[in-house]
Amino acid sequence: MLTDTLDLATWQATGALLMEGFLDPERLREVQHWVDEIEALPGSEDNLLQYDETTRDGLSVRCRTENIVPFHDGMRTLLTQGALLDIASTLLGGPAVLYKEKINYKQPGGAGFAPHQDAPAYPFVRSTITCMIAIDDSTADNGCLDIVEGMHHNPLPTDDAGCIPTHLAETLTWKPVPARAGSLLWFDWYVPHRSGANTSPHRRRAIYLTYNAASDGDHRHRYYQEKQHRLTAGTGRISLIGHFTGDSHISAQKTHESA
Repeated sequence: MLTDTLDLATWQATGALLMEGFLDPERLREVQHWVDEIEALPGSEDNLLQYDETTRDGLSVRCRTENIVPFHDGMRTLLTQGALLDIASTLLGGPAVLYKEKINYKQPGGAGFAPHQDAPAYPFVRSTITCMIAIDDSTADNGCLDIVEGMHHNPLPTDDAGCIPTHLAETLTWKPVPARAGSLLWFDWYVPHRSGANTSPHRRRAIYLTYNAASDGDHRHRYYQEKQHRLTAGTGRISLIGHFTGDSHISAQKTHESA
């Protein structure tokens, strides 16, 4: 079984685990096609959540999709059944459930994310772990993740946006984690992480799926209700914290039914 080969020593020591080549080339092409399909779907404030950003060049481009699994059968199966759920359960030390899911597109010129921990953005549970699935090669030029290893046991102070204050972030040792398309990067909700803008001419798409222990309950629907409430309140954010460094807005169009 795949879970028998997990490097649990690295996971426990660093709070992060890179798994190269999880999706074979044929499966990767299939998932890339799904991402293309999902990016093109219309969004609604109370269903599929689509977010756009205005780049420095003045272009309006898609930057994120959330609440995907009710609207795409293939993605729902990938994220809620089989190997990914099994790995999440192993890393959490017990059965896992999907807490939330998103695709970040990071188009050329797209913005990055300020230093933060996930914990302040994920209410209702005691802990989560997140998996990044690299849909395109993730590099320093196109804004790969930087993480801080070994600081995954406690929350850090936050600023008014819910992010790690600049003066503290500058004292941390940041490690870039480039990843080839088809690879996974798992990390604990206390792992400090950030990413830069995409300065390359190519997009950098990544799926981020977050799991919590089933013993904490299934809060996925509750999370999206809370997010929709805050969006309606006009926070101007794409998350429950203000870590996105770009100029973003929700793309609210005609409600999309199941795909």
